Amino acid sequence: MSFQPLTAHASVETSHQSAMAWRGTGADTTIWWSQFDGTNWSAQQPLTDRHTEAAPAMTIGPSGLLMAWRGSGSDTTIWWSQYDGSFWTAPQQLADRRTDLSPTLGHDAFGRVVMAWRGAGPDDHIWWSMFTGSSWSAQQPLTDRRTSAAPALTLAGGSLVMAWRGTGSDSTIWWSRFDGATWSGQLQLADRRTDYAPALGTDDYGHVVMAWRGTGPDSLIWWSQFTGSSWSAQQALTDRRTDAAPALGQSTFSGMLMSWRGTGPDNHIWWSKLTGGAWSPQQGLSDRRTDGSPALGYAP
Repeated sequence: MSFQPLTAHASVETSHQSAMAWRGTGADTTIWWSQFDGTNWSAQQPLTDRHTEAAPAMTIGPSGLLMAWRGSGSDTTIWWSQYDGSFWTAPQQLADRRTDLSPTLGHDAFGRVVMAWRGAGPDDHIWWSMFTGSSWSAQQPLTDRRTSAAPALTLAGGSLVMAWRGTGSDSTIWWSRFDGATWSGQLQLADRRTDYAPALGTDDYGHVVMAWRGTGPDSLIWWSQFTGSSWSAQQALTDRRTDAAPALGQSTFSGMLMSWRGTGPDNHIWWSKLTGGAWSPQQGLSDRRTDGSPALGYAP
């Protein structure tokens, strides 16, 4: 097992950096975060005002980097905050929406932040809402789609793409697009299956990238790309394994980042970069651990 040497440095503008956030391990429900300068990850920092039982989510917000998360313990409401490059705003509760899992964040072609999440308890519908810069719209259910995990979002080709695992015994991945007004009908990708949430990101060429863990004992991470007309055949990344969902996000300057938790007792976070269609070798971050999935974000 090899780990990347850690380089601590002064924080610079998030507008020029990717960011990673994650929940701690065991009883540590604090959300931790770090920034990437294109070469090294900064030392981890705890955000002691926010706690969660699941992975947080991040995306570009109107004032910088926007984070959302489920509460801790019995608090299934969703909370949110923004980072302006210097400070995080105080957490704000969205008392009208609840989830047992992680929310997801993305933005549409008009720059509006979109949040999506699975309901709480037996409610396996996917719900969604938009943020226009001052307030969140009322939650709405997407009654044609259900999931046992968190959905995923990314913007590509003028459309916001959503992907999700089916519900119950349906471990196939489904997807849909939002054109700024309506969601397209759901489509099944019958060649790929997961026990967790898929991850979505957009590469330097504007192609949607999907990554996911396999099912059952298959802890490999798989990936595929959508070029505008079809999804490429799934490919296994045989050098990396996880017991949770991977994360995808835009890298500082260029490329795409992937991060994930290891398998079994290995709860370190690992990462890799996609450049020119090829993934770099995995690198371990020895200073950070999580029982779930990390999140990646980027604020241009």
